[in-house]
Amino acid sequence: MERYKPIVEKLARLGCYSVAAVYILIGTMAILSFMGLSEDAADEERIMDVILGLPLGEVLIILLVLGLAGYIIWRVFEAYTDPYEFGSDKKGLARRAGIASSAVGYGIVGFAAMQILIEGGGNNGEEERQFLVAQVLDFPGGAWLIGIVGAVTGFAGLVQFKYVAGGDYNKRINYNKMPRWMVTTTHIFAWAGYLARGVILAVIGYFLISAAITADPEEVGDTDSAFDFLGSMGTLGNIAFIAIAAGTICYGLYMIINGIYYSFQKD
Repeated sequence: MERYKPIVEKLARLGCYSVAAVYILIGTMAILSFMGLSEDAADEERIMDVILGLPLGEVLIILLVLGLAGYIIWRVFEAYTDPYEFGSDKKGLARRAGIASSAVGYGIVGFAAMQILIEGGGNNGEEERQFLVAQVLDFPGGAWLIGIVGAVTGFAGLVQFKYVAGGDYNKRINYNKMPRWMVTTTHIFAWAGYLARGVILAVIGYFLISAAITADPEEVGDTDSAFDFLGSMGTLGNIAFIAIAAGTICYGLYMIINGIYYSFQKD
């Protein structure tokens, strides 16, 4: 595995920039929508539509897919080789499993990008998810399956909180190479970003559990629906909407810092 490490590291850095682009665009579009300056949905599929409409949009989508694929490969490689020495006891294996499972979320974004590239845009990700859930609900035990997926998604959101509170994100950044002011900035971006991701995942998990309980696939929502759900709670909901949208942008900025200062082994 070691001989592939230099290649995987380059892919990981490219992946950081790809992830950053997606999250910055999602957060920006959510804020513009909240301010009434855009009617575009703040979800992965719409982001890909926007990128596809740019000059050399298809090339940008291809680079995005390659970057996301590279980041997924690195996360799996990281979980397998354990460069940060989490260990092989129960706690260490759980943390490494969490690393590998995080690749699923980026895989979903990558799949959306590939779908947009192949089909030429115009997809409605929320409707596609609802159609898929409706089919699964018709299976024997389908509601249980959807409920389990929702619980796992919600748990992944809680893991984001634990990840940042435990300072695990620090293991992946070489602070010795960055200026002092950027160290503080990195911590702020990481906390805001991971908390925002955690809330969005928790809300999406809630949607899935609700769909399983009510047997109603229309309960299922995407990232944009999660923002709408937060914004529907009055003044506090509006504050939460802006905070989570800003946090999503912060996560993108944090990933840019990762791309520059990523530490691929324990210091």
